[in-house]
Amino acid sequence: MANFYASKDWVIILPPDTPEVKKAAGDLSRYIGLLAGYTEGAAETMMGRSSPPGGVVQKLPALLNAGDPMPSDAVSTIILSRENSSSLRNGFRWKAGTDRIEIHGESGRGLCNGIYSFLGALGLSWPAPGQEILPSPQVTNLRVFALSTAVNIDSVGDSVCEPSNYEGNDPISAPWRRFIPAGKDDVKWALKRSEAFVAWAARRRYDALIFPLEDFSGRNTGRKLNELRKLAGEYDIVLEAGGPNLSLLVPRRFFLFRRDSFRMEGGRRRRDHHFCPTNPGTIQIIAKEGEKLFRAAAGSKIFHLWPDKGASAAWCSCSCCRAFTPAEQNRIGVNAAADVLSAVDLDASVTFLEKPGEGENVPLRNNLFRLEKLPEEKEFR
Repeated sequence: MANFYASKDWVIILPPDTPEVKKAAGDLSRYIGLLAGYTEGAAETMMGRSSPPGGVVQKLPALLNAGDPMPSDAVSTIILSRENSSSLRNGFRWKAGTDRIEIHGESGRGLCNGIYSFLGALGLSWPAPGQEILPSPQVTNLRVFALSTAVNIDSVGDSVCEPSNYEGNDPISAPWRRFIPAGKDDVKWALKRSEAFVAWAARRRYDALIFPLEDFSGRNTGRKLNELRKLAGEYDIVLEAGGPNLSLLVPRRFFLFRRDSFRMEGGRRRRDHHFCPTNPGTIQIIAKEGEKLFRAAAGSKIFHLWPDKGASAAWCSCSCCRAFTPAEQNRIGVNAAADVLSAVDLDASVTFLEKPGEGENVPLRNNLFRLEKLPEEKEFR
């Protein structure tokens, strides 16, 4: 198994035309410097921001573009490369030798994942945004670190390979890792400290971040989400909109004067969950309100419209809706939303929740994709 000598004069070679990799490559350089005993104060010195803390400081690994002249001295190299595949393919492979490390991604996103997989194999971890844990070297004076077997290193080639094994064009079926902040407080925290949050998500190898659909239409939260989208793009991470947001298509404020658009239970209209999907007036509301929501989240290509938490079967029992099961009513509702989205953005898609074998009597629109299990909401602070 390979050891990594952090104190060597490493040079990192970047592939051409890959702005989405620069942040991750900068992280790679910084963490190698820290493993070599380089302090943050010394790092600032190298960028001309402060005076040296005293003594000679180890250089940070240089970042060079492919084709740039190499330093005259013999150096150890880390070669970063990528294919020209879509970011739907997020796989990677890396191989570690004594003086040469190769990290290859199926895309820019895959290359970022490969960089953080390699750093994780050295023992670095990021339990929460703004927090980092560095390993202790096995040989202190040489700053030697063993690559961890926890990442399934091939003992013959000292390499790691995690291909995406994905050949389609369906972004929902792509093997992405999606992160959903758990609750409103976590969403607020992520928007307030978006740079730290996005860096943490990249280091934890998330490919997509999902934020509530209604936050994109808020004046303050919408602005912050646009800022977060730009930060995420620096790692080729995408921003998606939605969650258990299906009821947003028929805002609860309509209950007083459009009561027949809300679901019936026990002979009475109820305001609490979902809506009456067979009412033509409901479809009109979805057309108007859905367009507002989708346009507010312009830039997102995936929208998630899932039933209210704990109320997936809470649908309408009016005389028209009784002919349909809860799953079929859900399909009628998401079909209406998918029609609106296709008019706003032909390339965007909607996910909805449904168990196998349910709702199949109602055909689906082409931009709808079924999830049998929802991504787990997680706390991160």
